[in-house]
Amino acid sequence: MKMSLKFVSACLISSCLVVSCDFIKDIFPNSKSELIFKASVSKSTNLSDTILFTGGNIKSFNGTTGEILFVDSMTIPKIRKYHWIKCYLGTDSLFKATVTVPTMSSIVNDLVLDLNLADGHFYFKDGYPSYLDNPSNNIVRAQNKEKRAIAWTRFVNQLKKEGKYVEK
Repeated sequence: MKMSLKFVSACLISSCLVVSCDFIKDIFPNSKSELIFKASVSKSTNLSDTILFTGGNIKSFNGTTGEILFVDSMTIPKIRKYHWIKCYLGTDSLFKATVTVPTMSSIVNDLVLDLNLADGHFYFKDGYPSYLDNPSNNIVRAQNKEKRAIAWTRFVNQLKKEGKYVEK
């Protein structure tokens, strides 16, 4: 009798904890971000890639400039070690971006996460170098931007939901 009473009590307490966790998640939706950024040495999508940072590490994202600020300054040197980052919303792959630095000599006509040496911040851009004004490159960049438009909208909406999206 005592054993079954302990078992029932344990089950009730466990149920209350599960319900209260969901309740806390509803009250504080920003407490855990669903955005995950994985580092990669390969272009292919691989769910086992190393988690580089999450949405919780993002302080803000400026939709006008593409600037992404981090809560922890140590995130920037971690990003610089990789050539690609892949963004996931939960387990859904949204997009990948090439990590670029000003000393890079190649042209990228797709999404990049570009390090600006003047301020030490990263910026999402539609290509590298951003000052390149070549009609054929601009067409390819616009096409690639259009291909990721739905995924980008999901990314922005998640940042808005987490209160990390700004426009200036």
